[in-house]
Amino acid sequence: MSSSSRRPNVRGRPGSSLAAGGLALAVVAELSSAGLLGLSGWFISACAVAGAATFSSFSYIAPSGGVRAFALVRVAGNYGRRLVLHAAALRRVATARAVLFDRAVATGRAQADGLWSGELLDRSMADADSAGMALIESTTPVAVTAALTVGAVLAVAASASVAPAAVLAAGVVLMAVIAYRAPGIVGEAEQHTRKALRAELVTAVDAWTEMASLGAAEQLAARTTARLTRLDTAREAAGLRRHRTTLTAGLIGTATLTATAATGGASDAPTFVFVALLSLGVLAQAEQLAPAAKARATAKAAHRRLTTGVPLTARYPTVAGIRSWSTEQGIGFADYRLPPMALRPGRVLGATVARGGMLVVTGRSGSGKSTLLRALASSLRQATEGGQGRPAVVAVAADDHLFAGTLGSNWRLADPTLTDDEIGERLAQLRLSDSGLTAATPVGPGGRHLSGGELRRVYLGRALARHPYVLIVDEPTTGLDDRTARHVLGVLATLPDTTVVLALHEVPVCLESAGHVSRLPLDHTSQEAP
Repeated sequence: MSSSSRRPNVRGRPGSSLAAGGLALAVVAELSSAGLLGLSGWFISACAVAGAATFSSFSYIAPSGGVRAFALVRVAGNYGRRLVLHAAALRRVATARAVLFDRAVATGRAQADGLWSGELLDRSMADADSAGMALIESTTPVAVTAALTVGAVLAVAASASVAPAAVLAAGVVLMAVIAYRAPGIVGEAEQHTRKALRAELVTAVDAWTEMASLGAAEQLAARTTARLTRLDTAREAAGLRRHRTTLTAGLIGTATLTATAATGGASDAPTFVFVALLSLGVLAQAEQLAPAAKARATAKAAHRRLTTGVPLTARYPTVAGIRSWSTEQGIGFADYRLPPMALRPGRVLGATVARGGMLVVTGRSGSGKSTLLRALASSLRQATEGGQGRPAVVAVAADDHLFAGTLGSNWRLADPTLTDDEIGERLAQLRLSDSGLTAATPVGPGGRHLSGGELRRVYLGRALARHPYVLIVDEPTTGLDDRTARHVLGVLATLPDTTVVLALHEVPVCLESAGHVSRLPLDHTSQEAP
């Protein structure tokens, strides 16, 4: 059963019904607020006029009842709006996240490992939140402003004349045009600059000791200072744009209110106050169109990133043309042409590996080893299905990723049933326990608390926990001393019922005499794989 069939349906009509109900409650609440403002002003003015008259037949019972009714509807509408709109928005966020992870799963099956980086996943989750919350931040203010403007224009035309109603409508339309002509994503440049600065700071912290030893600390500090200056400049420019938009909208609102009052044609003071206060409430709501326009542009950009472009990192180009197969006897591939960036571009390769055997892809740096392994992993995933809970292919990239937390929590991503004792046995198998590592050892963000050799073995241990049919490992001995490297290769060479593909600079002595180990050199045309 697929993940999409197991997941509850959150995309259907209930979400649309919630959104429509929330918008209706928002409109009712704001209409009640405007009505309360206008009626209260009229009521107070009428009471003052009646009190100043010698003889007055003014009755306060009906207007006071109307004020109370508007107040009750406003309170109830605002409460219901918050409940319903937030429920609808959260459902949309859940839907966007579900679609995101569906695409991540589909991409993982069709592409090589490592395409979903932590930074990319963070950005995609933020995009899902922006797309889901657009209902509250963008759609609701626009719908409320439109309904409130129509209601206020009709009320002003009925109580005074058509002229002030037309002026009010024109003012709101002009404010809407100004709001939507302003830069949609005001802080886009600021966001890009902040992202670059954050990456620079993280790199600077990690590389500070090395840079200081090279005498480059001052240059590094100057680079960081320059990025800080660019961020301040971007923030200042964004602030100026926001202030200009707000000031323009305020001036238009003030002019509209003045013109509405001047053309009011009200027959008495209470009606004049009613028209003025009702117009003020509409114009105050229209000022929300500027942030609504920004939220709308942000949501559109987020939706476009989530639904159109393939969320892949640029580090891993797609390599076409490889043909692979997997049977009970082993795996193989053919028709693989080395890419242009390889040392020997255009060379066509192929190889077969018996079940339980090992293929060692050798070559100098830049010969195309990593690219071949990624292409093979992607192709085998499309051509192969695992069974009995075992994955068909697990690949360990040269720059794999660890999540912040403990070593055990990272390994349990591969096998949630692992106990601390079983993790301890696997640590001992890879000689990680010699370094004092346990299931409770914190690894730090990205595994910063571990050495390079420890990281390679932790990645490898997590992959071994899946017990795959095919295990593909890029440079498994990086950062290891000779003794530990021989031990790790011995573990990989004796895996039961698992076909192993490795990328190494050369076949080590400890594997040369093994009968089940094949070699595929990428930078020597005179040697071919068995």
